[in-house]
Amino acid sequence: MEKQSDKPPTARNSKALRLAQNGDFPAIVALSRDLGVFTPEECDSLAIDLSSCDLEAGDRIMVRESPEGPLSGFIQFSPAPITKGTWYVYWIAVSSALHGQGVGSSLLSAAEGQVLVLGGRQVVIETSASSLFDSARSFYLRNGYNLIARIPDYYSDGDDKCVFLKRL
Repeated sequence: MEKQSDKPPTARNSKALRLAQNGDFPAIVALSRDLGVFTPEECDSLAIDLSSCDLEAGDRIMVRESPEGPLSGFIQFSPAPITKGTWYVYWIAVSSALHGQGVGSSLLSAAEGQVLVLGGRQVVIETSASSLFDSARSFYLRNGYNLIARIPDYYSDGDDKCVFLKRL
């Protein structure tokens, strides 16, 4: 993830946004662990996902640098295989100290801008129906995503999968 030829993101707070580099990966995983909503297994999986990101295949990770620490948020997004213009946001996380300050919206907006530049037409986000993710689901709705599906007991008994979609 060292270099990138795409145009830089254009969103509020964009001067603090940049593509991730390999040296950012430990801070990304630490941020995810510190939030307390992701399981240890999910954070371990994130560490593996980060190391296997492939720019040639379209994988992208953007971070928001911060004076408060090594980074204050990140987003990972990639094209959905065997589709024409559908992209997934796989991960988005913001330091809990900065929740409600527009950091997540700026990351999401920048990712959507990159998706458009790269020929994308829509973005899919999946998340848990667990109460731990209430604010995440509200965040997606506030940012123009529609809840298009809910799969009962997907993650475990009583923990449904919620699928959100936004046409760009």
